[in-house]
Amino acid sequence: MGRGRTHRRRLSLDRLGAVPRGRLRGALRPAVTLAEGLLGAAFVVAMVAVLDHTTLAQAVRGRASGEALQRLVGTLAVVGGLTALGLAYLARFQRRLVSTRRQLLVFGVCCLACVVAAKALLALDARLRPEWRSLVYLTPLSAFAVFFAVIYGQREAIAAGLILAMLVGLAVYATGPRAGAAAPEPLPVIAVLLSGALFGALASRTIRKRTKLLKIGLLAGLLHVGLLLSFHLLRGRLRLDQAPPFDLLWGLGNGVGVGMIMTILLPLIELVFDVATDIRLLELTDQDQPLLRSLVTLAPSTDNHSRRVARLAEAAAEAIGANSLLALVGAYYHDIGKMTKPECYIENQMDGENPHDRLRPSMSALVIASHVKDGVELAVEARLPHAVTDIIEQHHGTSSIEYFLDRYLKQAGDKATLDTAFFRYPGPKPATKEAAIVMIADAIEAASRTLDQPVPSRIEALVKRITASKLLDGQLEDCRLTLSEVRLIEQAIFRVLCAMYHARIEYPTSRLERPARPSSRRTT
Repeated sequence: MGRGRTHRRRLSLDRLGAVPRGRLRGALRPAVTLAEGLLGAAFVVAMVAVLDHTTLAQAVRGRASGEALQRLVGTLAVVGGLTALGLAYLARFQRRLVSTRRQLLVFGVCCLACVVAAKALLALDARLRPEWRSLVYLTPLSAFAVFFAVIYGQREAIAAGLILAMLVGLAVYATGPRAGAAAPEPLPVIAVLLSGALFGALASRTIRKRTKLLKIGLLAGLLHVGLLLSFHLLRGRLRLDQAPPFDLLWGLGNGVGVGMIMTILLPLIELVFDVATDIRLLELTDQDQPLLRSLVTLAPSTDNHSRRVARLAEAAAEAIGANSLLALVGAYYHDIGKMTKPECYIENQMDGENPHDRLRPSMSALVIASHVKDGVELAVEARLPHAVTDIIEQHHGTSSIEYFLDRYLKQAGDKATLDTAFFRYPGPKPATKEAAIVMIADAIEAASRTLDQPVPSRIEALVKRITASKLLDGQLEDCRLTLSEVRLIEQAIFRVLCAMYHARIEYPTSRLERPARPSSRRTT
């Protein structure tokens, strides 16, 4: 009984708009759930097994000495503390990554792989001549940082780089007493590998050419060499009568190798993880893409509209620091669903015949709304990145199809039986800033075609009216846009629209185009 009352109360609050369901569910959700905590615990055990598998095996069999148990407990404490800090950071700044089990698992496996590589290099190090040692500087930590930056973002890459550098330093520290005096010191290893990881993460913010990864790798290698030289100078180990230390070569080789590996692996990463990298997005802007060619052929006016929306969306995204390239590509493809029934959309009706004149308003609303679902299906079939597909699906949100709703209410009068929700797009609402920008730009560009005199004052009033209507309708509540950012979006779209509708002077006709004047001469 109480559960039913609570359900009815929640429905009432939802209808009043007092409790946005998505936000409430997210706010009440614990920062780290039990399943995520278990994944974290499994990661800690696996990392300890990688760092000191011999001691762990002895402890499981009950044959470990007191010193070995102390070492095991210390390793568990360090790894557990770093893992807890990492989970807390991700739960605070990347909630979506932590709440997606698959992504969290991939993140953890990659971290394990990095430490496994470091341990393997340390094991190989012990078999080399003392002057050749320090192979641990070949640990591809910067490669994992670039990978994380491409897949998850810079914040996550920096956090992972910090934690992994400390874990590799822990592996060096634990291996040092057994490897002899020639073993590398933990502090230089942490500093050098961390510097390369931070540089790789920060430099990977925009990768619009595949050769940039080679440059990042080379610069990371030079950074490794510079830091290693600094540590050698600090210790007073550099001598002109001796060959340079081999760790300089390993540090440079690390960076160059990382650049080459990531250049080769980036297309595979885009495919496997469905990532919209800048390079992939630039490829999608090519007008020879099959979907864009089909749009030009089947719905040329829709293609023209999409290009104009793309200009507005790109400028608005740049104004607020969002991903302008993603907004541009999303605008190019947002209306590809109209290719299935191009004659049903006003911009493509060249002969004056309107199919909606023969349909009921409710059926017309279904036809208009179907272009979102058709667009998503075409995008999935063409294997567009998930971020672009999301923009196609969300660019109308749950907005009302006003024209056919008004037409239905006028025809039905007092006998209206359909709920107004029937005349809304299925959604979902925009979940990213780029999707919200495309929604606003799409609505404004379409409405601007109805202006008889597109002077700046009317354009500004139109931009503010449509943006306010989206805000009041709740379409922007899930995309984390601030009011100041909305204002910047309005200003950017206003500037571009004014440039599109700039005034022209009326040029006089040329003398050759003027009609010939009758001759004033008399003929005799």
